[in-house]
Amino acid sequence: MAITYPLPFPSGAGFLEGEFSLGEVQAVNTLRSGAVQAMELGDSLWSGRFVTSLCDARQRGRWQAWKGALNGSIGTFLAYDPDKQYPLAYGAGVLALTRFGGGAFDGNATLAAWTATTLQITGLPASYQAADGDMVSFPWNGGKALHMIVGDTAASAGGVLDVTVVPPVRTSPAPSGGAAVALVKPSCIMRLRPGSFSAPTSRARRSVSFEGVQVP
Repeated sequence: MAITYPLPFPSGAGFLEGEFSLGEVQAVNTLRSGAVQAMELGDSLWSGRFVTSLCDARQRGRWQAWKGALNGSIGTFLAYDPDKQYPLAYGAGVLALTRFGGGAFDGNATLAAWTATTLQITGLPASYQAADGDMVSFPWNGGKALHMIVGDTAASAGGVLDVTVVPPVRTSPAPSGGAAVALVKPSCIMRLRPGSFSAPTSRARRSVSFEGVQVP
């Protein structure tokens, strides 16, 4: 079987704990006056620390095979925030909603417009509720852009949602209008941090753990 990157997590993956955070690449300088200056040096990237649910031998083997298929940090994988697999206002119940105009909502919508700090998303259920901290992702430049919504807001009666997001939207090259926006398991592409993968077999600790950093 051919290996195709980025790899998804193994089937049935669950997580006990983790951390999904946005790392800023900045320089900070304090002047003699006490004023603080800050400068952006590069794109902000997502990083993740993942600790799986307790594993039996078969589940641990799946994770070990997954890591082997990645060839360490050479291959890439799809990563999502385990705490935000679903929109915060709905949980898994979001998949029971009806899309404006009819049809079941499958967790995907459409990117209609954007600026450096905002997205307009269409094709949502009427009056869809977006919560502060929700995540959204969409294809960008052969990869995936992942953003966090800042501020609670609601879609119009016609299922159109305007949101402010971080990090800034990369506009060179510009995102593709009409691209699919994922609101369920929104993800980015990551590589393993070298040396971070651990799959101990002791009875005291039966979780697999690893860390990843976004591929821009």
